[in-house]
Amino acid sequence: MRAVVTSDLHYRPALRPRYAELVRRIADLQPDCLIVAGDVGHPLRLFRRGLQLFAGVPCRKFFVPGNHDLYCGEHDSRTLWESVLPEAAQQAGFECLEERAVCIGSVGLCGTMGWYDYSTRAPHLELPLDAYPALKAAVNHDADYVDWPWSDRAMARFLTRRFGRRLAALDADPAVAQVIVVTHMPIFDAVVPTYPQSDFWSVQRAYMGNLALGHAVRASAKVTHVVSGHIHRGGAWQIAGAGGTIDCRVVGVSADLPGIVTLDLPG
Repeated sequence: MRAVVTSDLHYRPALRPRYAELVRRIADLQPDCLIVAGDVGHPLRLFRRGLQLFAGVPCRKFFVPGNHDLYCGEHDSRTLWESVLPEAAQQAGFECLEERAVCIGSVGLCGTMGWYDYSTRAPHLELPLDAYPALKAAVNHDADYVDWPWSDRAMARFLTRRFGRRLAALDADPAVAQVIVVTHMPIFDAVVPTYPQSDFWSVQRAYMGNLALGHAVRASAKVTHVVSGHIHRGGAWQIAGAGGTIDCRVVGVSADLPGIVTLDLPG
């Protein structure tokens, strides 16, 4: 089973020729499934266009939202999250992994946006947790454009609980041999860059990941691969998990073009 993951399109009409090249490369890989791991585009019309790029790729298609997809405009962030984005994705032929886990043969797919909970904050700053909601406006546009009523940590806990239930169901399913986890935000500390020389980026680090999700994933006996986006810095890591080594990747972005992660698995 071949799964292809991309992320962080940040769709802009001026870059359509570059996106067409990305789609051609993905189609040439002949995937069994394609997963877009968030930050497709905003406002909503660009989110739609971003997903419509992949209409000619003949495989099952999945997505998880990213923080930029939830930027308010014609709709508030809560409405985008709860109904508008899932409906727009469905109309474009995509299934939302935030709503349910999926099995393709013996491979399970489990995904979530994974909102940040400040667990990736830079330890050398020695700031209390309750400093980070106020600091966000100085370094991160989410403070201006994500207008839902929940705090960051409350949303992170909610998503982690729901993801944990979906992952537990895959772990308990005897037909599932292994699980691919796809998140927008990274879930392992080793993946998130450190910036000891920059106060700006050291503060920003708090809004880059969710380590509680990583703890849940490492406890699973079936997770073999994790792919994330969000930070635009690609790479590969080996993470120790309950079932053995987890192959962890981050989809990078280079010259405004998102990268591609290809996973070839039995099943």
